[in-house]
Amino acid sequence: MKRLLLFFLLVAFMAPDASAQGVIIPPTTKPTKPTKPTKPTKPTKPTTSLPSYKTCPDGNHPHLIDLGLPSGTKWACCNVDASKPEDYGGYYAWGETTMKSGEYSWKTYKHCDGTENSCHNLGSSICGTQYDVAHVKWGGNWQMPTEDQFKELLHKCNKVVWTTQNGVEGRMFTGPNGRSIFLPAAGYRGSSLDNAGSDGDYWSGAQSTSDARCAYELDFDSGGAYWYGTGRYCGQSVRPVSR
Repeated sequence: MKRLLLFFLLVAFMAPDASAQGVIIPPTTKPTKPTKPTKPTKPTKPTTSLPSYKTCPDGNHPHLIDLGLPSGTKWACCNVDASKPEDYGGYYAWGETTMKSGEYSWKTYKHCDGTENSCHNLGSSICGTQYDVAHVKWGGNWQMPTEDQFKELLHKCNKVVWTTQNGVEGRMFTGPNGRSIFLPAAGYRGSSLDNAGSDGDYWSGAQSTSDARCAYELDFDSGGAYWYGTGRYCGQSVRPVSR
């Protein structure tokens, strides 16, 4: 069974959307001296130097989406390993930074000795560490969400609805400023992929305070959004955040 512990809360808030308009400023007619072309720069991992947006302006994901949350946390528009917001992306056991080609179980979990009672202590939070797949793969200030950041998403978003985006089901979280992120219902991996299309399972970087076998996750379905403690071996989605 995937679930081990802890059901904490269900939150859904409603609020109207918001929009913004830009102003186009015409170029001046004053001629300028030609400048030397600059050398092209090599592409880099996503960093927080990228501007934040209301919605993704183009297909060069990921983008920072500023939901207007009190902490200033900005959320990525898509999951780790996803090429667009509705893509499922990769599935990772908690604290692991590579995907598995086979089953996700206690026997294959890197951070235990083959059983659920032999879990290694990685600390109360792995955010921004060598065990954080978002930080390892995307670099910069990207990281897995903390417990507080996930709870802020649940408590401070004005609207949390089950919806379909480009044929993919999931939940839309709309912040105080009317901007939104879509989290697809990607399911989770154990011996196989389960509940894809009906259940979303997103790791936080926080280990359970009551059971070292578990870490906290955001879980949602069409009925609501929940805060759970789940067995660390499960393969689940990761949605990065930044400041």
